[in-house]
Amino acid sequence: MIALRTWRAVLLALSCGAGLPALADMTMDRHTIVPADIPRDAPRFEDFRVPLYTGKPARPDVRSKARSRLFRTELREAALQGVNFAGHYRLTSWGCGAACAEWAIIDIQSGQVFHPANLGTTDHVNVAESLFEDGIRAVHIRPDSRLLVVVGGINEDPKLRGISWFVWDGRQLKRIRFVAKPYGPD
Repeated sequence: MIALRTWRAVLLALSCGAGLPALADMTMDRHTIVPADIPRDAPRFEDFRVPLYTGKPARPDVRSKARSRLFRTELREAALQGVNFAGHYRLTSWGCGAACAEWAIIDIQSGQVFHPANLGTTDHVNVAESLFEDGIRAVHIRPDSRLLVVVGGINEDPKLRGISWFVWDGRQLKRIRFVAKPYGPD
C-alpha cells in the first residue's frame, strides 16, 4: 500500500510540474496531509471573487476587544500591509508555540478586528511542505476571494484536523467543506 501511494505521489508531482522538491513530501508518514488528500471538486478561490479595496488602510480598533489589546502591535503592523484577503480584509497571524499560529482578521476599510472562534489557532504538524503557503503556514487565501483554506489542525481539536474550506461573510467564517485526516494508532 505504501509503495502504491508513493508511486501515485511521484506521478502526481511530476504531472503537476512540481519536480523533485515535491518528492521530499513523501518521506512523511501516513498521517501526513498531502496534495492527494485534496478532492478534485474542492471549492475554488475563483468561485468566491470580490472586488479589491485600494484605499488607505484604516487604523485597527485595538481597544474594544481584550484579545485585540493583547496583540495590538501585531494588528497595527499587519493593517499597514494592506489587503490580502476577501477584498478589504487582512488575515494576520502570530506564533503561539511550535508549529502553532493564532489568527485575526482586520477590516482594512473600517479598522474593525475579528477573532473568529472557529479559527483561533492552527497547527501544521504533519503537513506536506508543498501545501504550505509563503513557506510558514498551511493557510491559503487570495486578496480577491472570500475563500480561506486551512490545512492542518484547528483550535487544538483532533476532530478538526484535515483540510477545511471556509467562506468569510464579513462577520464570521463559515465552514463549507471538510476532509478529515486525523491522527490514528500506528
